[in-house]
Amino acid sequence: MSLLIDILSMLIAFLACVFAIAGTLSLFRFPDCYTRLQGSSLASSTAPFTIFFLSLINAADIALAFRILLLMLFFLVSSPTTSHIIVRYAWYSGVIPWTKKGHKP
Repeated sequence: MSLLIDILSMLIAFLACVFAIAGTLSLFRFPDCYTRLQGSSLASSTAPFTIFFLSLINAADIALAFRILLLMLFFLVSSPTTSHIIVRYAWYSGVIPWTKKGHKP
């Protein structure tokens, strides 16, 4: 059973690294602040969630698992809310979304 948990832990840790790298690459790849924020906020939500899930698998007792679930709940609420606040500020500041040439916004 320990070997199965170790293998599953390595796979989940690799998946968290993939999410984190994808979020970092989205900062360089996307054309405007709205799409960059969408890509990075998605990665900044999924990477910690996979790490928290990894911690849940390896939790020593139920009290530690409960604390991890509380942290997951905090991230579930705070990460999208923060992204929404930033995008709303950019919108009201007059930042125009990127469009393809010849297309109207």
